Amino acid sequence: MNTDDKEKALQDFLLDIDCLDALLPWTGKFNLFDVLKISRTEIRHSNVLAWLFSANENHGMGDAFIRGILQKLVENDTEGRYDVFGVLLMDFYSFTIYREWKNIDILLVSDEEKTVIAIENKVGSGEHSDQLNRYRKILEETYPDYQRVLAFLTPDGDAPSDEKNWGILTYLDIIDVLEDICSRMDLVPDVGLMIKNYVETLRRDVVDDQQLKEVCNKIYEKHKKALDLIFENRIDSKSQTAAAIRSVLLEYTENGKIIYDGSDNSDSYIKFYTKEMDELLKPMMENNSSWGNDRVYCFWMGSRDEAFRTVFELGGWNVPPELDAIQQKIIDIEKPNDKKRKDFRYKRVYSKKFTIDEADESLRSKMAAALDDMLMWQKRLIREITAEKE
Repeated sequence: MNTDDKEKALQDFLLDIDCLDALLPWTGKFNLFDVLKISRTEIRHSNVLAWLFSANENHGMGDAFIRGILQKLVENDTEGRYDVFGVLLMDFYSFTIYREWKNIDILLVSDEEKTVIAIENKVGSGEHSDQLNRYRKILEETYPDYQRVLAFLTPDGDAPSDEKNWGILTYLDIIDVLEDICSRMDLVPDVGLMIKNYVETLRRDVVDDQQLKEVCNKIYEKHKKALDLIFENRIDSKSQTAAAIRSVLLEYTENGKIIYDGSDNSDSYIKFYTKEMDELLKPMMENNSSWGNDRVYCFWMGSRDEAFRTVFELGGWNVPPELDAIQQKIIDIEKPNDKKRKDFRYKRVYSKKFTIDEADESLRSKMAAALDDMLMWQKRLIREITAEKE
């Protein structure tokens, strides 16, 4: 694009600046968490959650929040860790809440129920120093005769290092429970406003808000040239990481290792496919899968905060019987204790997270190595499924 074209693109964007009004629902309203500048601060989220978890606090929800979250934890459980009735029928008013006890983010203890509930919260950082295993051992030593419920809370449902003992919670679970409570309980205005602000903050800054993404994509498609110029001339680590991911994916596509057409505009989820997986899970006749295309699976790489991840997911919508049978075999191999094998939209089967702390060239090498690991995982999976057929 020459200089005149660049100036014209920017002029057109400025003349249509009212198009940004569509973002006002996310940017133009008062939000307590924005004022306090704590929307991305992990310790502040833990403070809010500890307040919500206490059935005896002044939020007026009683035990609705803790009961709803534990129900989510039980539903997400694929290892058969919990006695459902034993967990959900406890007296939650008997629990005392502790923050940062022995460095555990949130700990709930009930001597009456002989139960401890530990929640390790990760918003913008990853697990480190074998901490989940250490925390579990501390609780086993301190509360040897207590039932232990351990939950690893992240924005996207990252797998904990100690998968055998720690269950998975996501911030979408937090949102679902809070929205359900607000829809059926009459909260006092101050509490209602705070909960609403908190849910809005989670949707915008912690998880991906689909409606926000759609509005942004419409604005982007209309003023692509101008916005590309703006983004190209600003420093943005997420955009730079996404650009590096796309570069690696294009390189692997050119070498025939994957299928990526470069059309995905999301920096958080950059989708691609492989010839081998297309042969195993053949494309459908209609574009009505979980992603609105003809694939019942999806590989993706993406970035969030100071990390990028590699993921393989199955899509559960409108899957023909022959493809469903193969999906079930994949679940048998990779998630044998998964209880929710039907009626899911997305099921994450493979996920690895990598920190970003290197220069661009080293980052590209790290991404290539992560992609190679994923392709090796795919090769092993297909080999196991093929062996079953023989």
